[in-house]
Amino acid sequence: MQSLDLLTINDEPSNKEDLVEIMWRAFRYFPEGLWTGVNYVGNVNVEHDLEIESNEEVHGAFIFSRLVRKVRKMKRCRRIENLLLAVTHDPVIIMYHRFELEKFKRIIDLVHDYVSNDVGILSLFNIDEQVGTKIAAHGLGHNQGLAHHTEPIDLMYVRLLKGNPIKIDGFCIECKKKLKNKKEKGTLS
Repeated sequence: MQSLDLLTINDEPSNKEDLVEIMWRAFRYFPEGLWTGVNYVGNVNVEHDLEIESNEEVHGAFIFSRLVRKVRKMKRCRRIENLLLAVTHDPVIIMYHRFELEKFKRIIDLVHDYVSNDVGILSLFNIDEQVGTKIAAHGLGHNQGLAHHTEPIDLMYVRLLKGNPIKIDGFCIECKKKLKNKKEKGTLS
């Protein structure tokens, strides 16, 4: 069993309860007792890396790799033992190059979730609470060793936000078995 520590980035104190509630709803997708709690550890103000325009509005945004480094540093500085999940309403972007038709194309995409075994980032930029809960459960699934599905089977669908609607509002039978086995063996990440 494990709990997670929740850190907000550039957020209003009044949103704290809503974000904690999103996490509790995400926990419901997992076997009972796998997640034991959410510890809110506070808010930090972090300077944005750049500005982006979306729907004719300019938003401060974070570059994914830089934000992950900052979150890991915060975890070390605060001596946090649990998974540290940083939640923001600001956009988090990733930039990479892809070779297409004999030339490189620069790709910029939004990252809504990233969760490893020690830290995670959840961006709720332009996301409502119901979808935010599913994104949180998806990310926490990665923390517990679940991999993406290429088909829209369940919450672990690789294109959860942009693809076809998922068939199961939760984890598929195979994912549930993996989660149950981890819980029974006590090998939680």
